[in-house]
Amino acid sequence: MSQENPLQNVSINLKQGPNISNPSKKLESLQDLLDDSEVEEIWINSPERIFVARNGKSELTNLIMSKESVTAFVEKALMWGGRRLDLSHPFVDARLPDGSRLHVAIPEVTAEHWAVNIRKHLIRDKTLKDLSDYGVMPTEIAQYLTRQVLSGKNLLVSGSTQAGKTTLLNALVGEIPKNDRVITIEEVFELKPKLPDLIAMQTRSMNLEGSGEISMRKLIKESLRMRPSRLIIGEIREAESLDL
Repeated sequence: MSQENPLQNVSINLKQGPNISNPSKKLESLQDLLDDSEVEEIWINSPERIFVARNGKSELTNLIMSKESVTAFVEKALMWGGRRLDLSHPFVDARLPDGSRLHVAIPEVTAEHWAVNIRKHLIRDKTLKDLSDYGVMPTEIAQYLTRQVLSGKNLLVSGSTQAGKTTLLNALVGEIPKNDRVITIEEVFELKPKLPDLIAMQTRSMNLEGSGEISMRKLIKESLRMRPSRLIIGEIREAESLDL
């Protein structure tokens, strides 16, 4: 018997669709924004205030959703991702079927409405040479970073939101020799290493009984028993920094 798809009534396939460059065009659904190849991120402050980012610039859309449709979208997405959201866990990170990242916060942490962010999984793989050619960094810096990766140096990528940290990290990963064994650890799968010897792991929230949580720190400790040549941590924000 085939398993029922929990997202069958909520369209979040993010297929390539028409660009919605005319702000006066009436948006019919959230799918219009998900299909827009120019939209990098979508965030919902309330059902009547839905924003997007295009080329790093935010704008208020004319899309209006009902409270029920926002809730239904989130609940079905979390069912697919196996994540938990309730009063005892009012924050959640999850991954949509296409790889886009979902973050949700609910009252009483937020004042009134569910706060929803969708960071779309845009296929824009770049090498360090690409970043240099685009003027992101001088050629000398790109070559220096390549040498550091090849020599096995420890590197820390930091920056503000939407600064391009993941883009830079993916570019650095692209310089790793193919015979190295690489283990990635993330809260939600976001990195895209194209390496032959790769293990990708992500954290897990506790279940309804309050057990089953797998933390970033736990994964770091377990990864050390897996003979990694390289260990890549997606984000460092809490106790896991002690293990590094």
